[in-house]
Amino acid sequence: MKNKTFKHSGDMGDIIFSLPTVKALGGGDIYLDPEGGEKEPLVAWTRHTHTKLSAKGIADLVPILEAQPYINEVKLWKGEAVDYNLDKFRQHIRFNNLSDSHLAAFSLELTEKDEKWLDIPEKKIEGKKVIVSRSPRYHSNYVFWEQTVGPELCEQAIFVGYKKEYEYFCYTFPHHDIEFYEAENGYEVAQLISGCEMFIGNQGFPHALAEAMKKPLINEVWSRYPAAMFKREGAQYV
Repeated sequence: MKNKTFKHSGDMGDIIFSLPTVKALGGGDIYLDPEGGEKEPLVAWTRHTHTKLSAKGIADLVPILEAQPYINEVKLWKGEAVDYNLDKFRQHIRFNNLSDSHLAAFSLELTEKDEKWLDIPEKKIEGKKVIVSRSPRYHSNYVFWEQTVGPELCEQAIFVGYKKEYEYFCYTFPHHDIEFYEAENGYEVAQLISGCEMFIGNQGFPHALAEAMKKPLINEVWSRYPAAMFKREGAQYV
């Protein structure tokens, strides 16, 4: 029996948020577009004709996605016809929740996102219970980071992400003495988040991983468009 096929051209977080839809539709093979939708009309908005998705980002995603029982294989998209074009979520962005947008694109129940949809083996760092990650995009709450993320929390935390993100974080909050952990790849980031007791971050790929694993989290949302808010126990938005 032929596997169902799916295609996505979105950013890495978008792809993680699409997985409840993939799972609800029975799973199969996922094609990811290394050109970030350059040839996908659904991706075009304002002056943009593609996302940040690249072959490098896809390589980071492959072990995460193929570890899921509902995903058979991840492939590079080269124009193949597929059963489900997940880029259709862009026609349904009206929920403040990108998993809802993907589910709505295929008339699926929005409750499909309410259960954990990502299983990754845990990796723990001794004495570090909290994962912190803050990208340079989607900032709306400086006061939260300045007043809430104090010395005691920083002692128990590691910062994951790109080195430049860490440097920008330290520049913005110079008194936050938090250790940087240079993960080898996206899969190791997922392992660290799987093993943590709390995730604190903003909208982006690490937050998508934390939500997919239903970890306790505090997330800084972008006030202009809070695109990834999940109403559940253990999730707080600031």
